[in-house]
Amino acid sequence: MTSAQIQAQDKKQKKYPKLTVSVDVKSKLSPQQTFEYIVPMDLEHIFERYKNIPAVDSTSNKEPWYQPGMTRTVYFDDGTSSEETLLTVTPHVGFTYKVNGFTNSLKGLIKQINGSWIFKELDNKMIRIKWTYEFVPKNFFARFLINLIVKKRVKTPMTNALNIMKTELESGELYQYKRRIGNW
Repeated sequence: MTSAQIQAQDKKQKKYPKLTVSVDVKSKLSPQQTFEYIVPMDLEHIFERYKNIPAVDSTSNKEPWYQPGMTRTVYFDDGTSSEETLLTVTPHVGFTYKVNGFTNSLKGLIKQINGSWIFKELDNKMIRIKWTYEFVPKNFFARFLINLIVKKRVKTPMTNALNIMKTELESGELYQYKRRIGNW
């Protein structure tokens, strides 16, 4: 890529800056316990329908999702789907992934969503779990709609999902994986 192409790409990115939404909780568990429970979590267990955001019905992965490069299709209960790719995994510290290939209304608004989880030990023998979605808009109008509608709507399901996992971890009543493959 030439320097002119890089500058043009940088200009375009500045024109439509990314938008982020984050949720976090504190837990009394170790980063290891928390990380090892959350990374391979079945999405259909933690993502329920919220307003016009569909619930996760199933995913295409046959094994737990834990290794960089793994890709899965996420099927929603309204018949739509998206693709997720696990980008990085740093044991007990964090992981990142990208979501794209939307077949719902987001396909006109979002190039991709960059997801990240960070597990940070605090001084008081607690851990802070932070989950961030970074929306990459397709254009100025899309950025406006993401900021006005999508960011606000997605925060509640993210918070609910994080609280489900925290409650299970702290109570010891851990979810038993019941992996469903495909959209049926």
